[in-house]
Amino acid sequence: MKHKVLIVDDDPNIRLVLKGIFSGCEISEAQDGKAGLVLIQSSRPSVVLLDLKMPVMNGIDALKKIKTLSHRPLIFVLTGNDDLDTAVKALDLGACGYITKPFSPRDIKRVVFAALAEKEEQNPHPDRFWRVVGKNE
Repeated sequence: MKHKVLIVDDDPNIRLVLKGIFSGCEISEAQDGKAGLVLIQSSRPSVVLLDLKMPVMNGIDALKKIKTLSHRPLIFVLTGNDDLDTAVKALDLGACGYITKPFSPRDIKRVVFAALAEKEEQNPHPDRFWRVVGKNE
C-alpha cells in the first residue's frame, strides 16, 4: 500500500524537496493550514508534514483544528525555530514529531517511516509518537 503524505508549507522549495524525499508515496500539497485542512478531509493522508509559520492559517492553529477531525493522520511539525515551548505545544496538540529546518533527507524519511510502521503494528494506535529530528542529528 502506498502511503499518502500531505505537505503543508508556504515555501515551494521545501515542498519540492519533500516531494523528492517521499517520491515513493502518494503526495498532495498545500501552501497554508486552511488548504491543508481541506486536503486532510478529502484525501485522508497517513502523514502530514506541517510547517508552523504560514499565511492564512499557521501550523499551531491547523493542529488545533486537526485535533477535532475524525481522521487523525500522523503529524510532523516542520519549523526553522527549535524553541522548546513550541515543541511542547505542538506535542500537546497532537503532533508526533518536531522537525527543525534544515533537516537531513535521510533522517526525516527514517523518522516518518518508523512512526508509520509503529502505527500499523498497533491497533488501536497510541495518540502520539514523539520524534525530534533536528540540525544536530
